[in-house]
Parts: sequence; C-alpha cells; structure tokens
Amino acid sequence: MQLTVQWGDLWVPVSMMVLGVLLSLGTRRWRRRRQAAVRWRARTHREWLPFLFGLVVVIAELSRLLDVPDPGAAIADLVARVLALATVFMTVRTLFVLFARCGRVPFRRRGVDGGS
Repeated sequence: MQLTVQWGDLWVPVSMMVLGVLLSLGTRRWRRRRQAAVRWRARTHREWLPFLFGLVVVIAELSRLLDVPDPGAAIADLVARVLALATVFMTVRTLFVLFARCGRVPFRRRGVDGGS
C-alpha cells in the first residue's frame, strides 16, 4: 500500500510552524515588558513546540512529496525522527515543569497578619 501525499496535506504543519514563530515573537515582547518579574525564572522555550511538531511533519512528508531517491529519503526520515524525539523530550520536560509549578501553589506560605 503506497501512501500518497499532496501539497494540501502540508497546510496544517506549516500553519503550526507559523503559530510557533508568532508565539515566540509574542512571548519575547511580553518578556521585555515584564523584565523584573522574569529575571528569577529560567527562560523556557515552550512556544517553539508547535513549530517543532510542524517541522517534523514537513520534513517527513516533503521527501515523499518530492519523490526523493532512497538515500535522501532515509536521511530525511532520520532527521525527522531525531527532531521528533527532541520534541517529545521538550514536551515531557514542559509538562513536568508545569505540574511542579502547579503542585507548589497550594503549599506557598501566606502572609502573616500582624494584628493581635
């Protein structure tokens, strides 16, 4: 069974890549406005996850769409798999950080009232 890829199938991954770039530009502008509040936090790259997901799909499908010879298709598949693995690790790390931050919220110290 041969899989067929058409140019229309690449709209979703390309739109994800555009979304990743727009998120990156938006968060950069937001971080510049809140420089004092962001200094104590490490910089994250969560906004690039949609871009990486889209890039993996584009690399994998573009080699099939252009009917690249076998060595080129093998290299494209290898690059797509490496990027997919990196994206999965970034996603797992992002989820871990988010769950860790959400878990700390109930245990924060509250201000002590001085009136007594």
